Formats: sequence, C-alpha cells, structure tokens
Amino acid sequence: MKIYGYLNMSRWGLLFCALLISINGQAELLPEEIQIHGFLTQDFFHSSDNNVNGLSDDGISPGRTEIGLNISYQAFDRLTFSAQGLYRRAGYVDKGSVRLDYGLADLNLFNYQNGHIGIRGGRIKIPFGLYNETRDVAFTNPTILLPQGVYFDRSRSLFTSADGGSLYVQHRTDWGDFSFKFNYGLALGNNEEIMATILSPDAKGEFKANPAIATQIMYDLNGGEYVFAVSYLDLKLKYHSADNEVFSSGYTTIRPLLFSAQYNGEKLGLAAEYLYRWNHSKNYDAIPDNRSITESWFIQGSYRFISQLQGIVRYETLSLTIDDRSGNYAVAFGLPKHIAYSKDWMLGLRWDITSSLMMRTEYHRIHGTAWLAQADNQDRSKTRENWNLYALQVSYRF
Repeated sequence: MKIYGYLNMSRWGLLFCALLISINGQAELLPEEIQIHGFLTQDFFHSSDNNVNGLSDDGISPGRTEIGLNISYQAFDRLTFSAQGLYRRAGYVDKGSVRLDYGLADLNLFNYQNGHIGIRGGRIKIPFGLYNETRDVAFTNPTILLPQGVYFDRSRSLFTSADGGSLYVQHRTDWGDFSFKFNYGLALGNNEEIMATILSPDAKGEFKANPAIATQIMYDLNGGEYVFAVSYLDLKLKYHSADNEVFSSGYTTIRPLLFSAQYNGEKLGLAAEYLYRWNHSKNYDAIPDNRSITESWFIQGSYRFISQLQGIVRYETLSLTIDDRSGNYAVAFGLPKHIAYSKDWMLGLRWDITSSLMMRTEYHRIHGTAWLAQADNQDRSKTRENWNLYALQVSYRF
C-alpha cells in the first residue's frame, strides 16, 4: 500500500497554516468586540477501487486539507462585520488555493418582542439543508464525508458561497421558533469538474453563473431538539464556449428542493434529508437538449456512548436521473451503468479528545459511482460498481 502526495500542500497552504498558529497565540489579547477563531482539518482516504480526494485506490491519499481563519467585529449594537479565509485542497478537483469563504456585514434592522429582522451583504453563505453553511468546519459535521447525494463535493464551489445579499427573519413562539432566509447573489463555482460533469471532459470553455436565489425556512422546537427545514435554490449556469470546440454557448438550470428533519437528544441523534432536483440543459449543439430529475435521500442515526465518544450509521441513495435509475442511458453512450446511481452504507466513530481536538474514522460500503469526481477518475469505464472506502480525519480548532 502506498501513501500518495503527503507533502503536496502548496506554499499558500503552509503560509496559511503558519498564520493560523501565530494568531492562535494572540487571540486572547484582543478586545471583546473582536473574536478570532480557526481550524485545521486533515483527511486520509483509502479505497478498494475508484479514487476519492486523490489517488486512494489501493493506496492512502491525504488528499483533503482544510484550514480556516475567521474574524468577527461587533462595530455597533446592531452591526457586525465577519469574514473567513479558507485554504482547501481536495484531490484533483481542488489542487489547493486560498480564498475568501465569506466576508459580510450583518445589520439587525428591527427588533421586536418575539424576534428580529436583519440583512447581510457581501460574500454570504448559502442556506441549504442541515449542514451546508458550516460544511467546512469538521466539528459541525456529522461525518467525514457528508451525504454526497445531497452535498456534492465535486460541485461544492457552486453551493457554498455567493456574492450578494440576504434577508433573514427569526421569530419565537410558544410552540417553537421559526427562521427564514432569502439570498440573492452570484454563485462562485467555475471549474473543470463542473464542465466535465454537465458536458464532457473535452469541454474547453467556462461556466459563469447568473444571479440566483436561495431560500430556506426552518422550524425548531425545544431549543433545537427537533429541527425541520425546507430549502430551495434556483441556479442558472451559462456556458461560454472556447474557439473551435464542439459545444456552443448553451445553459444549464439547476433547481434543487430539499426537505430536512433532525432530532438531537442527549445521547441519541437522528437526521434525514430528501432531495428532489430539476435539471435542464439546452442549446449546447453537441449534446441534445434534455430535462431530468435527480433524487437523493439519506437517513442517519448517532449515539453518544460517553461524552467524548460517538458512533454513527447512515444509509444514502442517489439516482442522477429518476427515469433511468438502472443506468441504461449511460450504457447507450458506452459508459458503465453504475455512473447513474449509488447506494452507500456508512459506519463511523468520533472521538473528541479535547474540546479543541477531534478524531474520526469511518467505513463505507458503496454500490455505484454516481457521486465520484471526474477529476479523480479520468476514465469512468475503469471504475468499479461495488467498492469499499475507508476514511480518517484529524481536526483542531480554537
């Protein structure tokens, strides 16, 4: 068994890591209105077949690294500024870069007896499901890999942040609390993986997103013991073709609707989400116009054995096109049928060594390859339908 790319962290990642360590030692000296926090997460993957976050097939890939540093400043009673810088490396999909994950001004417009109304502007997080807004912070996630049928890592950049504004409302009642968010902004995704997934690895142009809406309504009871949410996005990607290529400047619309439910008990936790996504691609010339519906859902349960040790189990399923759950359409194009679906059983264990240091391990038994990244698996005809995935995570925060 080989270990691939252990030292393959860019100089920007190393500099960002050094900055994180330096600031950690000075954070307690800052005034109360300024808060600084950070995290560093390293993941390792091994798979019996297929590649996940680098060359994990029959080897060990330390292919995913996330380093974050965030700061918030309470300028006035109703005005807060906050930002987070993020270094992320994830296999061949993201080879390592430092970016502004979010940077915004949050203004509390109006307080009333049972709640408040506010707006945010700048680079804002996209509300989607239970985990999307905090998916970079390992301590807030249930597992090393989030359910890939709902939170696709391969198209992550489209769904995490947008440049724009957000209106939010929080309202408390005797029978539970309600929150509502409405975002309007420009999604940031523009990478080769998105082109390869929607069109082909041969595509040479680029996708640019139109301004999009994202909205979510959430209800929680007993201070978050029970949580229910509905999320919706309406995203349009315009393809700008390169010279002398087969694809013309078409567009793709993606409209996911997500239903979420969660129970957070003292020891037992339960969560489930169901995704129904409308897809429409048009005017690419080299491929026919098409409409399809993607369906995915998962159910997971966790149990805290002691305060520092938690076990988790999850089952998830994904069909890229509900009209072709068995993959016959893919076979007609010379591709393996299993790229159209995936079913995944996962067992995991989390150990909170201290309040700042956490370690996780998990095992996946997977049938199908629908969520695999093209960049890590260039020849999809060589991917295997039934495979095992092992993952280890070490994460630190302050």
